[in-house]
Amino acid sequence: MGIFALAMPVAKADPVFFAATGHYYEAVRAPNGITRDDAGLAAIAKGGYLATISNAAENDFVYSLVNDLSWFTGPSMFGDRLGPWLGGIRTSAGWQWTTGEPFTYTNWKSGQPDGYAGSYQYLQFYDGAAVGSSWGDHPGGVITGFELPKGYVIEYNTAPTAVVSSPPRLKIENTAALEVTLSWPGDLTGWTLEYSDILISGWIPFPAAPVISDGMFKVPDQITVPKRFYRLRK
Repeated sequence: MGIFALAMPVAKADPVFFAATGHYYEAVRAPNGITRDDAGLAAIAKGGYLATISNAAENDFVYSLVNDLSWFTGPSMFGDRLGPWLGGIRTSAGWQWTTGEPFTYTNWKSGQPDGYAGSYQYLQFYDGAAVGSSWGDHPGGVITGFELPKGYVIEYNTAPTAVVSSPPRLKIENTAALEVTLSWPGDLTGWTLEYSDILISGWIPFPAAPVISDGMFKVPDQITVPKRFYRLRK
């Protein structure tokens, strides 16, 4: 089981209601930059998730919360600027929202997604050297010659209230004879699922890639040994 702590300076605006979806959205600043993993974990800790976008109207609304140069990085070594994180992720199954919603609407900047600097990619506002509501992909962490994105947008299904933060946990369920299904939050990126049959050593990365369903990473395992242990490691 992975254990983590969040420690990042942030500044936030109050959540805003969008009648077309019935959801609330909160733009959160991270002036010193933030990785996609930490942004996703922060959203979970507050009871929400990184914003998912299903049409142009929702995209325009979410972008209106961060429509300012201060939400974008300074020019990179290529002269482009990176905007706040959203909830899209490209896995082995293609582009998905971390909630499991259909990834049907897109608003890619011309030339995007380009898969620069990593196989797993994550979604952010990106308009090249400009500031705009189009999208780009990003590997999620530090890239030489680029600043980390300076914010993210959280979406809440209901009006947010005070949330007591608790760490996401690896869930293990018996789903068939001699089969368990492992699941963990879809925004818990940057962690590796491992297993061992002896606990104290011999940890091995799990061979099957997880898929996102109902906002969770899920992967089944066939159990043919008396005991098996699992953990998320970063």
